[in-house]
Amino acid sequence: MTPRLLRTALVAATLAVLAVPSAASAANSLEVGIADENVLNGNTPGGADATVAQWKASGVQDVRIFAQWDKLVPQDTKDDTKAPAGFNAEDPASYDFANLDAKIDVVAKYGLNVTLVVTGPGPVWGSSEPARKNGTWKPDPAQFAKFAAAITKNVGPKVARYIVWNEPNQGYWLQPQYSCVARKTTIPPFKCTSVAPHLYRELARAGYDAIHANDPDARVAVGATSSTGIKLPDRANSTTAPLTFLRNMACVNSKYRSVRSGDCKGFKAVTGDALAYHPHSTTKSPGQADPVSGNARMADLPRLIKVIDKLTARKRLKVSGAKRLPLWLDEYGYQTNPPDKRDGHQSPAVAAAYLQWGWSLAARNPRVETLTQYEWFDEELGEDKNGDQTFNKWQSGLFTVDGKPKALAAVFANPIFGWYTKSSGYIWGQVRPGDAATTVRLQQGGKASSSFKDYKTITTDKYGIFQVKVPRSTTTRYRFVYTDPNTQAEVTSAAVPLRRPTGK
Repeated sequence: MTPRLLRTALVAATLAVLAVPSAASAANSLEVGIADENVLNGNTPGGADATVAQWKASGVQDVRIFAQWDKLVPQDTKDDTKAPAGFNAEDPASYDFANLDAKIDVVAKYGLNVTLVVTGPGPVWGSSEPARKNGTWKPDPAQFAKFAAAITKNVGPKVARYIVWNEPNQGYWLQPQYSCVARKTTIPPFKCTSVAPHLYRELARAGYDAIHANDPDARVAVGATSSTGIKLPDRANSTTAPLTFLRNMACVNSKYRSVRSGDCKGFKAVTGDALAYHPHSTTKSPGQADPVSGNARMADLPRLIKVIDKLTARKRLKVSGAKRLPLWLDEYGYQTNPPDKRDGHQSPAVAAAYLQWGWSLAARNPRVETLTQYEWFDEELGEDKNGDQTFNKWQSGLFTVDGKPKALAAVFANPIFGWYTKSSGYIWGQVRPGDAATTVRLQQGGKASSSFKDYKTITTDKYGIFQVKVPRSTTTRYRFVYTDPNTQAEVTSAAVPLRRPTGK
């Protein structure tokens, strides 16, 4: 497979653009990102260097990398209740940054940007309650700030963008999510009070300030929540619904009235240069809304934007460097069956179609700056000897764990999506890597490839993106053809029908 054909798969989703676009060409320079730590750790076919070269050829512009606190401190002391003797938490020399530096260097070698997620869990001694022997439990903001400062000093000019913490609404990353007590009634059996949003508020403020103190020009995003949570939490680490999390972090109730008691006493707002977010849709298409109002999957991004705009308007969440918070969708993908046979995963073909749908939504939304495909390779299956796949890892790659291409790998370089309204149809597409205007021939046809005929010649914008109005039809399929400027080979996109912009 050529590097050009390997430019094939990051196709996540974003803001539900249910309104009809009026322009014939798309207007937003969506940045294409990738997140796959296994590649950068050298644990995938071909090695890190060769795969990053493929990323570059495939149109990837940004690589998300984790800087995880408990993995960077001295490993023989991370479970101690006290920091090592003489440990200077703000000094990069106190940490083992060799692996992190190598990851950043191989990405920089190919001219790609880095978004660095500075996150916990922390070492046990980084907890406010170290006697619990749990570094995820109530991390100390002051200690975290020192870690963030050391990271920023270390990476210096190599990194310009950061995210403070990963999925703080998930108990795996931050505990406790709630404080729960039993109720006299059985439905619900517990009364749970939110804790994690208040913990995160102080971590985000500390991390943001520490990074900017050492790199004033850096852009720092906050948030990075997962897309769903538990509607009725029943335990300390039930996942918090993301919109509920953001409101609680901002100390407002469901009607956006300020809360000044309890953990909100002495409230100071979080500041962000962007809001990071993981709009995973799992079993749903990019056009299907989540019925739970506290959740926000891909189709619910207008719901997310409404919440953050209300919070910023009330100064309960502060924006730096912009009038409204931009969105960094730094993780999105669809797990597939095969290889993971559990219910709820999409077929590889459906996943590829959904991801192209998502890319079109993101590219047409001016609030979205970055959309990051998670991941490049599938991870290993974790089934036990009885075939139980409950503990499988992530299976959303362009390629299987042994490097075989999935359906997504065939469309990443040339995503295309079509939809219809009551009166018209529209086609969106992109020629990647998206760094120059390109002439494409849009074709119409049916199911047979031999039936396609040229419909219109289009010049993309400077990002390789085009959007055109076409006749409304539920049977006609569209594809585009162009000449690869490097190989002079003719390249053909996938063929797609027009879909309803909502639903499946």
